[in-house]
Amino acid sequence: MRRAVALAGVVLTGFVLGAVVSVLLMLPGVGALVGAGAVVILFVFLLWPWTVLPVGILGGATVGGIVGGGDVRVYVATHLLLLAAGVVALVVRRWLGVDPKGRRTVADVGMLALVGLTIVAAGYGLAVGNLPTEVLVAGYQIAILPLYFFLATHTLTTTRRLVAAGALYAVVATGLTALSMTQPGRHGGLLTLLAIPPLVWVAGRVQGWRRIVAVSLAGFFAADVLLASYRGIWLAALVTIAVMLVFGGRAVRTGLAATAVAGIVVGGLLALQPGVQERSQEIGTGLQQSAGYRGPESDVGLDVFAQRPVLGAGLGQSTTDVYLADFAFTDVGPVYHAYYVTLLANVGLVGLALVLWPILRSVRAGLAARDSLSVPCAALCCGFLCAALFAAPTDGHWELGLLPALTLLTLPVRDPGPVATAAIPAARRPEEVVWQ
Repeated sequence: MRRAVALAGVVLTGFVLGAVVSVLLMLPGVGALVGAGAVVILFVFLLWPWTVLPVGILGGATVGGIVGGGDVRVYVATHLLLLAAGVVALVVRRWLGVDPKGRRTVADVGMLALVGLTIVAAGYGLAVGNLPTEVLVAGYQIAILPLYFFLATHTLTTTRRLVAAGALYAVVATGLTALSMTQPGRHGGLLTLLAIPPLVWVAGRVQGWRRIVAVSLAGFFAADVLLASYRGIWLAALVTIAVMLVFGGRAVRTGLAATAVAGIVVGGLLALQPGVQERSQEIGTGLQQSAGYRGPESDVGLDVFAQRPVLGAGLGQSTTDVYLADFAFTDVGPVYHAYYVTLLANVGLVGLALVLWPILRSVRAGLAARDSLSVPCAALCCGFLCAALFAAPTDGHWELGLLPALTLLTLPVRDPGPVATAAIPAARRPEEVVWQ
């Protein structure tokens, strides 16, 4: 009865949102379309909460790229607005009593500590005179991790939701990659790399046409990663493969072998396309391209860290009018191209330890599961941890919040045994709570 009332509340909310959309569409200007689109997205998240992350990741990248025209600020704003709509939808569903509580994991306390770190370090940064706008930019680099983590653990609470979200992500990513594969000068690979290891794992566990579909998609995405001409993504991919080979079980190795064959076949077919041929010429350029001012920039951040190694210079720290070799006089900070330099300069060793604590704990748990889906997710996390040595995208290393969550959510559930299970109330048995 209670569930029926809650579902009726969701439907009623949908009618209200539909009426709001109708009113917004009658207003003049672009704002009407933006407002109506936001309400529609909110309604989708209310009905299907597992769509929050696929839509937030892929939709944010697509809409931000089209609207922003390369402006990172527009991309980040679009990204955050979609995630904010997801948070609102979760709050409404919880209020209506539709959703159970989120999944509890061993990294929850660590991710909550990152929220506290952001608040305390922001206050410290403002107290020492750092600009509020710079404090906001630097705070985003840390706060994005727990935001993604808790969105995952509160929306992907069952196996069915995990599978649905993964399928939606793979289908939309395939379409977007197919449209952009032949565009010269396109740097990417992040969104497609995230999908490859889970597909490899699936390919090792299924047979027939399902394996063909899985390895074909994985091979197609692998071609996009190769054509990305972005060394950070290449490094993340190589580390991921190495970790999967070492810690993965039979299913992982079988999937890797099948994907390697599929990658060669798909790559050969794609090589016939003129646009792909033009993009392939950029691979050598990507390998030979100099790091430019990134080294001198990191030196500036490490000097800041050397002066205040324990707590850093506070969120938003910046060094003005610095000459970077072969570049120009410019302001350096609070974000550096090396993510760990960003952390050391802004929040010191304490902040770096707090950021790495929940991530490494998740990786350790995931790699111990051998033949489970948590191994590819943990391997991806290792890959992006290594890539963060050389890259800190201005949209944040959100994957370091998402991947630990996926690693813990895909851990196999231990069977407590018939005696122990019988002693546990039916409503609280692990297999029902986790996988229902």
